[in-house]
Amino acid sequence: MKTLNHLLLALLVIMAATSLAACRDKEKSDAEEQPHVIRSNDELRRSVSDTLDIVQQQKNVLTVLTGEVNDAMDEIARIEQIIDSADASQLSSNKRSKLRNDILLMKNNIQEKRKKLTEIESALGGGIDEQNESSIMQNISNLRQQLDLQKLMLNHISARLHATSKTSKAPSAIADSTHVAKQLTEAAQNVQQEDIKQKEQRDMLADELNECYYVIGTRDELKNHKIIDSEFIKKTKVMQSGNLLMSYFTKADKRTLNEISIPGNTVTLLTNHDPQSFVKEETDNMTVIKILDASLFWEYSNYLVVQIE
Repeated sequence: MKTLNHLLLALLVIMAATSLAACRDKEKSDAEEQPHVIRSNDELRRSVSDTLDIVQQQKNVLTVLTGEVNDAMDEIARIEQIIDSADASQLSSNKRSKLRNDILLMKNNIQEKRKKLTEIESALGGGIDEQNESSIMQNISNLRQQLDLQKLMLNHISARLHATSKTSKAPSAIADSTHVAKQLTEAAQNVQQEDIKQKEQRDMLADELNECYYVIGTRDELKNHKIIDSEFIKKTKVMQSGNLLMSYFTKADKRTLNEISIPGNTVTLLTNHDPQSFVKEETDNMTVIKILDASLFWEYSNYLVVQIE
């Protein structure tokens, strides 16, 4: 009997030692793996943070460039005012030389800004999301157009100075001034047309994003027009948008659709809309759905299906 007890005791000691060793091995494995996991998470956070920093830096540079371009336009207007305020041919040689130097400096600045825009454009990609990239590219395009216009304006001013100088009133100089003026007019028209085109595209996109549709009908009408499917017991399901008969819906704009008047007082919204985004007001034989928060109301779907009795 004592021998059996000794064997059992030895067995328990071996099992305890084995369990303790396994726990230590697991702790060691976890300890070795944990720095790797932490390191991976830190690297991911740094990568995301670095990408956001790059995007913000690019936007900051573009903001500075936009301010400088606007300042340059003010400076061009100042030079034009000097020339327009008096007969340019009566300007002193020192004043004329100063204007030429100012124009040359501004042209050099335009070249520097072009190089900076090219550098920003080349740096795009590498994890920048599509929306930020599109916004930055649009900003770059607008700035390049303004720089093109400024260069033509400066050429026009230079030609006017040359054409009105005391020592040179040759027909060729006047012709050059006229040619530059024509280029300037065409460039300004192109910029204006591009602005109009971009505005139309923005308006069209905004209209598409704010399209919404609603339909009002009895249960049978909605089912006959394949708006709902009530084959399930005590359950009504609104069909997917791809299967809807769109001619039965009324098209509207989320920005202007503030309320919908519905005949009757038994009105049920079959589509999903946040209860905080609207109220139902009942009057004699009429129910009015008033949309309080359009973005919240249309958050889950661009479709509103209303069932009446």
